[in-house]
Amino acid sequence: MAGTALVSGAGKGIGRAIAQNLAAQGYNLFLLGRDGEALAAVATACAEHSVQAHFLAGDLCEAGHIAAALAAAEEKLGAIDVLVNNAGAAARGAVQGADLAAWRQVLDLNLWAVIALTRGVLPAMIARRQGAIINISSISGRHSAGGDAIYAASKHALNGFTASLFEDVREFGIKVSCIMPGFVDTALTAGMQRRDERMIGAEDIAACVD
Repeated sequence: MAGTALVSGAGKGIGRAIAQNLAAQGYNLFLLGRDGEALAAVATACAEHSVQAHFLAGDLCEAGHIAAALAAAEEKLGAIDVLVNNAGAAARGAVQGADLAAWRQVLDLNLWAVIALTRGVLPAMIARRQGAIINISSISGRHSAGGDAIYAASKHALNGFTASLFEDVREFGIKVSCIMPGFVDTALTAGMQRRDERMIGAEDIAACVD
C-alpha cells in the first residue's frame, strides 16, 4: 500500500480527480468537503481500487471542524502521509464594492484552513521524518487582475506560506509543493466566458500529484 492521504475539497473538480488518482496509486484516503453526497460518491469510486476511503462533510471555516476532521482521519487511517490542500473559493468584484464578510470567508478557506490542516499533520510527519504537503494554488498567485483582488491576495499568500513551510520542514524529509494552474474547467470557473477547449482539465492537475 502506498500510504495515507487527506484531500480537502474532494467532492468535485480538482479534488475529486486528485482523490481518484491517489486511490489508483494505492493510497488510503480521508476526504473533506461540504457536500456529503458528493464525497460519498467519490469515496465509492476510490474504493474500487481496493483502498480505504473515508470522508467527513463540513465547513473548514467553522470552529472545531478542522480539529474534528484531523481526529477522525487519524482514527480511521492513522498518521497521514500526504496532505493535499485543495479546498478553495473565490469572490469576484472591485475592491470598492467588496462584501467584506464574503471576502473574509475566501481568505479563511484559501489560506487559514490550509495553515490549520498543515499545522495539524506536521507533528506526526516530523516525528516520522517523512511526508508530503501539496497546496493547490493558482496562476493568480503570481499575477493579478481587476476584479480578482481577494482571490489573488489569498493565492499570493498561499504561495508565500508554501515557500516558507518548505524551508521550515525540509530538514525533516518532508516534501512541500505548490501547484499553480491557470484556468481549470471546474465549477469555480463556470460563467467566466472562457473557451472550454483551451482550459486545463482537472485530471491534468491530478496527474501532477504523484
